[in-house]
Amino acid sequence: MPTRIPLHQPDTASRLFDDEAVIIAPRANRVHMLNPEASRIWALADGSHTVADIAQILTQEFDVTADHALQSASNFLQALADKNLIVWVSSPKQA
Repeated sequence: MPTRIPLHQPDTASRLFDDEAVIIAPRANRVHMLNPEASRIWALADGSHTVADIAQILTQEFDVTADHALQSASNFLQALADKNLIVWVSSPKQA
């Protein structure tokens, strides 16, 4: 299976307030508010981190196991993709 790297949809906007992100999806006319763990996943979905990279960072920053972090990141990122808030790319975004 090819490596999948999450990247924000270009037409989304987001802001971080304390440790919680707010995502605005103008096409869907929706606003999404995220908890701190979900906000961190969102921040790391920048086109340069794989799902495994994101899970590893979560284990370092939150009190979660590697299995929990991988499952949580995978499920949340898929939910974001289902809502058209991220796209999957196969190679890292160039800086």
